[in-house]
Amino acid sequence: MVSSPRYQEISREFRDGRHDGRDFGERGMKKGAWYGLFFVLLSVLVFGVYFNILDNEPTNWDDPALFTRSAIHTVTIENLRTVLSVSRSSTYQPIRDLSYMIDFALFKDNVVFGMHLHSILLYLLMVMACWLFLMELFRVFLDDESLCFTWACLSTVIFAVHPVHVESVAWLYARKEPLMGIFTFMSLWSFLKARSSRPGYYVLSVFLVLLAVLSKPTALVIPAMMVVLDLAVQARKREVSFWRKRAFVYIPLLIIVVPMSLWLLTMMISVGGVKPYHGGTFWTNLLAVFHILINYITLIGFTINYAADYPLELYADPQVWKTWVFVGLNVVLIASAILAFVKKHYLYAVFVAWYYIFLLPVAHIFPIAQIMADRYALLSSLSWCVLLGYLLARLWHVRLEHTRFSPEFPMIIAITLFSLIVLAYSYMTVRQNDIWQNAQTLWEDTLAKYPNSSPANVNLSAIYVEQGRFQEVQELCLRAIKQVPYDYLAISNLALAQMMMGQYDHAIFNYEQALKLKPGLVKAEMGLASSYWAAGDYENAYQLYLKLWKENNLGNPGHRAMSFYRLGVASWKQGNTEEALSFLSRAEALAEDNEQLLTDLGGMYTSMGAIPRALEVYGRLYRLLDDDDLKKMLRDLLNALRAHPSLKREGSSQ
Repeated sequence: MVSSPRYQEISREFRDGRHDGRDFGERGMKKGAWYGLFFVLLSVLVFGVYFNILDNEPTNWDDPALFTRSAIHTVTIENLRTVLSVSRSSTYQPIRDLSYMIDFALFKDNVVFGMHLHSILLYLLMVMACWLFLMELFRVFLDDESLCFTWACLSTVIFAVHPVHVESVAWLYARKEPLMGIFTFMSLWSFLKARSSRPGYYVLSVFLVLLAVLSKPTALVIPAMMVVLDLAVQARKREVSFWRKRAFVYIPLLIIVVPMSLWLLTMMISVGGVKPYHGGTFWTNLLAVFHILINYITLIGFTINYAADYPLELYADPQVWKTWVFVGLNVVLIASAILAFVKKHYLYAVFVAWYYIFLLPVAHIFPIAQIMADRYALLSSLSWCVLLGYLLARLWHVRLEHTRFSPEFPMIIAITLFSLIVLAYSYMTVRQNDIWQNAQTLWEDTLAKYPNSSPANVNLSAIYVEQGRFQEVQELCLRAIKQVPYDYLAISNLALAQMMMGQYDHAIFNYEQALKLKPGLVKAEMGLASSYWAAGDYENAYQLYLKLWKENNLGNPGHRAMSFYRLGVASWKQGNTEEALSFLSRAEALAEDNEQLLTDLGGMYTSMGAIPRALEVYGRLYRLLDDDDLKKMLRDLLNALRAHPSLKREGSSQ
């Protein structure tokens, strides 16, 4: 099997600038037309595999924050100022937040549909940017333009339908992933353009790096990828005064990257984003990093059932032989890249480096909440797609001579294999989209695959709480806590289930534990106040509700009304009648058509002897009732209250 003379001739024509694009198809069809057709087909493919996310619901995995954060709901100067302001308690991702602001502005009546549509469009742009980058990269290292085009197209299509990307598209809160991808690919494309004697593109490249970082801070690793590309290009095409010229590029990037990296790490430590070291020390933790890096290869290349979480039993003990197997596998992979570089197989070395560089921020050098996640593999998965694309492209361009098979037989094999891969990946992607239909389908699927997943247990427990399945909630939370003892959300949900089952002492204890791990967790403080109240500890309930009120953390009007009612009752039980009446008045003003709260308020006013207020509240309640028997009972009560001696005394005194 050899390359045909025609393809050798095409390569020479491209090198001399005389090729008219006819190797891509019919004679006379220009490269631009083929590129345009490819982008159209790519658009159809992406919308085809992601169309079924358009009716998906938000999940309870950070998505609620999008609908409670009022600053992104309308486009105003004040909201723009808020979005663009730096906060010490959260990462700075204004590009992502501005994209959500666009969704709320354009899709007011169906914002969830609009968010999904926007995410698909961004993903498509990222895939197109990936193709532009690959074309530019391959042209640097290959003389065969036809092979460049085929390899880039096949790799990009495989990348577009890869099922590990579903989380980055289907999850509303993952918008930062395709945004970072767009700017990453375009910054590296610009960098390569500048590297091939167009220095003006360096300014664009640095600007795009900044946009990538403002979309997601882990894009701070892009300059490391630029260094790898620089070294590979320099090894192939020597440039005079290489490092002196590079200083004008890397110094501005370092000015951006170094302080932002330090700020990001400091912020994560301060808000609890950095978790305890695996194995207990920094050095044992590095052993776990080797394990995680190899498992991402399995996730990207050899997984058929994807999930929202992957709980791993990490090998971080130097006394265990399996620990060193993972270390050894990484050493072999890195050594193969170094050897490939020495042997002038630069693209292999580049994509091994690509795999590691874009995984390092989430490989647990500094441990984070999730050990592994599909979204973390978004950019690194390109290495696998390029490998498959290379094998298929090489086979595609082989022509047989002097055999009983057709010269195009290898191309037919390549097309068949490519079609099978794309169909398989597309099916897996469409299926995974349906798993993201809503929070319950997502977490039940994750637990079916990984019963010990802490996020799945915690988030599913929150759904079951709303469904009143408290015994199941307790089981889910205990399983989550067993896996991650410092998971304050699991402990808080466990306490809520215990409170609803009447286990008030257990609930109080667990709420206190959650607040030790996460001071100021409002849902835990509200739950603890409710547990104190249900247990009859009115003094502690009063103090906690008062704190929440002063911090403006009583929640929506319904929660505020109930909290003011409980503050009023607790004040009265402690002998503060005037304060009690003040709080009860606040509850009354917020009660609206809450029949239960109006009933409780009427009973409380009656107990306090505030009969006129009781009559007013019961009158409101009477007008809301539809049941004739209840209305009759309430009429009897109203008549009895009107005959109350205190009213007669008031009448005689007047």
